[in-house]
Amino acid sequence: MTVEQDLSPLVKTVVVPVGVDRAFEAFTAEASVWWPLFSHSVGAAAAHGVRLEGVVGGRIVEYGADGEIATWGTVSAWDPPASVSFSWHPGGDPAEAGQVTVTFAATGDGTEVRLVHTGWERRGEGAGRARLSYDTGWDYVLGKYVEHTR
Repeated sequence: MTVEQDLSPLVKTVVVPVGVDRAFEAFTAEASVWWPLFSHSVGAAAAHGVRLEGVVGGRIVEYGADGEIATWGTVSAWDPPASVSFSWHPGGDPAEAGQVTVTFAATGDGTEVRLVHTGWERRGEGAGRARLSYDTGWDYVLGKYVEHTR
């Protein structure tokens, strides 16, 4: 029996009560402040922060007191304050990386932040489980981002 895996793009949207410039800056330059490292990290207790290097080819790095713990991805597009794209493989094999694109658009209530996570097929057999895990994981992480921008 074959079980169909849902490998469609995962799309998450939140609205934050700040302008586009601030929303972009908070997401990219302040990830260490809002990212929930206690539950969503490679290094767990050793993790002190996460740094997104704001340039095409820049890395997303989790670091601890003694330096780098893991590379999470690489920036593939950098268009402040409209969008940022990056590969996504926290502590994993870059060959199995997904692709994440985050866009920022002004709304009447602030800024709509839309995250699209694709590339599930690169995960092999566990792709469907990974997508399911990220479905709730991105909700939690983006909730922390929204709290930070209030």
